[in-house]
Amino acid sequence: MPTTTVQSTDLRRRVRQILDQVRMEREPVVVQTYDTPQAVLIPYDDFEAYQTWRDRQRKRAAWLSELQAIAEEVSERADLSDEEAQTLIDEAVQESRAS
Repeated sequence: MPTTTVQSTDLRRRVRQILDQVRMEREPVVVQTYDTPQAVLIPYDDFEAYQTWRDRQRKRAAWLSELQAIAEEVSERADLSDEEAQTLIDEAVQESRAS
C-alpha cells in the first residue's frame, strides 16, 4: 500500500478528511513542506505500539550496557592472583557482616 503524501498547506485545508483517512483506512500520511518530509500522521494505537517498542529498546540497551560492564569487570578480575582474590573475598565477607 503506497503512503499518501500531503503538503502542509493542503493538510490545513483538509485536516478532518486526512485524519479520517489515517484513522479509518489505517494509512500513514506524510506531511511535507516545500517537498521536504516534516512529519507522519499514523493511527494512535500504532503510535502507542511504537512507544512501547521504543521503551523496550531503551531498557534492552541499558541492560546490555550493564552486562557489558559486568563482563569487563569479570574479565579484569580473571587475572587476579590467589592473594588478591582472597583479599576481595575477605572484604566482601566483612562488608556483609557489617550490614
